[in-house]
Amino acid sequence: MASNGFVTAAATRNTPLMSAKASFDSIADYYNKRVDQYGCHPSACDYGRPESQRKKFQVLAEVCDLTGRSVLDVGCGFADYATYLQERFPNVVYEGVDLSPSMIRQAQLLHPFLDLRVHNILDESVPEEPTHDVVTANGIFYLLGDEAPQLMRQLVKAMFGRARIAVAFNSLSTWAQTLEPGEFNADPLATVAWCRQISPWVVLRHDYMPHDFTVLLYRKQIPVL
Repeated sequence: MASNGFVTAAATRNTPLMSAKASFDSIADYYNKRVDQYGCHPSACDYGRPESQRKKFQVLAEVCDLTGRSVLDVGCGFADYATYLQERFPNVVYEGVDLSPSMIRQAQLLHPFLDLRVHNILDESVPEEPTHDVVTANGIFYLLGDEAPQLMRQLVKAMFGRARIAVAFNSLSTWAQTLEPGEFNADPLATVAWCRQISPWVVLRHDYMPHDFTVLLYRKQIPVL
């Protein structure tokens, strides 16, 4: 770890666990089947209601003023977040990656002018220089299985290595009143603790849904207005 409290690029060049590929393949297959079942609908992205999708988008987008910024959306699904951002932030530049070929095919039909592709960010080393202003992830951790805690850390580190300004991600929370079998719920305080090993500038949001939390992880201190 560098003396400024940030994890260096070399320290973040983690490779997925040997059995993680099976987890990622399973997730891709899961969403391929949901696209076959629901078509281009929020249910294919495993949202209970479209309103919950918009609420999560709202919190993620509060990471900073995204006007004219570049955003990498990890696990982009149908790239609905792109539409949300374009309606609110002029000149935002959006790029999306997802594990599911079916999701990306539908997203490309909906957004033919966006940069959307099938990709796992853990399949490559973290770049020496950040590639985007902000990197986001919405609901990508809950199906990671037994290795979810370690894979979540690896993914967030890989996201942070690509972000010039900040990372914004959410997760199901262990503070939820009920936990669904087979789904990974992260401990919000434990998540903040290991995020502080990446950067000291961390914001925890657990005020918009009882079962979900968002972490905003910045490279520099954000001035308080």
